[in-house]
Amino acid sequence: MRINPVSLLYFTEGLAVDISIFIPVYKESNQLAGMLKELSSQNVSKEIFVTVDQPTEEFSEEIKQLDNESVQFIVNKERIGKANVLNSTFKLSSGKVLLFLDSDVGIPNDPDYLRKIIMEMQQTDILDIKKQVTKGKSFLSKMAYYEYFTFNVSAWISSRYMHKCPAVNGAAFAIKREMFEKIHGFRTAVAEDIDLATRAFLADSSFAYTHDVEVKNEVHSDWHKWFTQRRRWAIGQALWLKEWYKLLARRFIKKPQVFLPGLFFLYPSVVVFLLSAVIPGLWVYNSLLVFSLFLSVKFNIALPLLLLSLGTADMLKILLISMSGFAFTAAVFYGFARKLGFHIKLHELFVYYFFYSSIWMIIIIVGHIQVFALGKKAGPGWKT
Repeated sequence: MRINPVSLLYFTEGLAVDISIFIPVYKESNQLAGMLKELSSQNVSKEIFVTVDQPTEEFSEEIKQLDNESVQFIVNKERIGKANVLNSTFKLSSGKVLLFLDSDVGIPNDPDYLRKIIMEMQQTDILDIKKQVTKGKSFLSKMAYYEYFTFNVSAWISSRYMHKCPAVNGAAFAIKREMFEKIHGFRTAVAEDIDLATRAFLADSSFAYTHDVEVKNEVHSDWHKWFTQRRRWAIGQALWLKEWYKLLARRFIKKPQVFLPGLFFLYPSVVVFLLSAVIPGLWVYNSLLVFSLFLSVKFNIALPLLLLSLGTADMLKILLISMSGFAFTAAVFYGFARKLGFHIKLHELFVYYFFYSSIWMIIIIVGHIQVFALGKKAGPGWKT
């Protein structure tokens, strides 16, 4: 392997292969060695490109150990940016199917892993791959498990009922070469994966989700890193919405029965707000008032109960709405978990619903305010 002061590019010319695999790395990756071992052993016609931006000294040494005939490395001494390096590397590839994998995912030990992806791609333009998080001991890993579960359910709903989807989780997905060329590859957007999927969606591409092929995502266990990542996601989502909301709104109106369930799974806390509109506070207050009057006739304790009714009506309404929303969410989540091979624990889901998803919702709202009201154009740690 040769490395010049700026970058390394080398390509072995040949006939078109079945699948080209692209793995972008920023600085380092502790999953790369395992990924390359599994991918290199696959018995299909393939080529693997690993692009490393600004590698650490330790990772530069590790790359030398990973160098083999089936892997082509692109090492940039300076940070080029994910979208730019992937577009550049694409020009070196020849695969009919393009598979994009983040460097923090794990590949299962399955000799037919790539073959399954190639077979699935015969029926679709874009394939979203099942993503799981291995539950560790950290609180964030347990919560991320449910977060990624919602990503999978939303993708399954779009695949099952519309065969199209305006978004994709960029940690692991495949796209046909001709579709990638048709939409001119990635753009330098904060949410480059969602942006690409939206343009493919508007170009009438077909979409499918598979839970027969999966990756395991590595998630942050540090709150600061988690917060920085989620801020970037929120701002990227807001920038995406700002650019595409008019065109997407037309599609949403035509298929609300598909989009609304997807939004529910991504943001389950919304259920509380919807139930607040359905269950007015006056209804709760009147119910308590009637109950207190009934007891006053029976036991002559009207005044204390009346005061109690006035003071607890709003509190009871909030409690009723919250528990009703959680019960509905838990029932639906359990049903989809059995279908897609996830395991739901009620106490963890309770914390996810009332704490984690609420924090995530607040971050999203703040991100949208920053973009729509304050004109913010980039997320933290993003490189154009």
